[in-house]
Amino acid sequence: MATEPVCIRRTNTIEEADIIIAWLEEQGVEATVPDRDSTGVLAFGVTDAEGIEIFVANQETADRAAALLERHDQERAAASSVADGTLEVKCEACGEINRFPAGSRESVQECNKCGAYLDAEPGDQ
Repeated sequence: MATEPVCIRRTNTIEEADIIIAWLEEQGVEATVPDRDSTGVLAFGVTDAEGIEIFVANQETADRAAALLERHDQERAAASSVADGTLEVKCEACGEINRFPAGSRESVQECNKCGAYLDAEPGDQ
């Protein structure tokens, strides 16, 4: 049974991809940007609309990486919310991280990217 590499995340810059790859490797997950020379990088490290894709070896590894990244994103959002008085809520529809004023807690907001309705609770990511 052949296994196919799986894209686990897209980033806006190669630097962001490298940070995620390094963190995943610290967690015991090998990840890579397969073709660094043709990733659509424009001036100053910013990419085109497709972004830079980070891959892992197979679906099993992708599931583990996704769980690790989700937990990390939640922990980061919770810490950020406390530190700067904002809420960070991940949209379940498109994956966008949305920031709302702390006073928005326990309200319904719209995703800045896709317009889906979100409950403004940092723990609901």
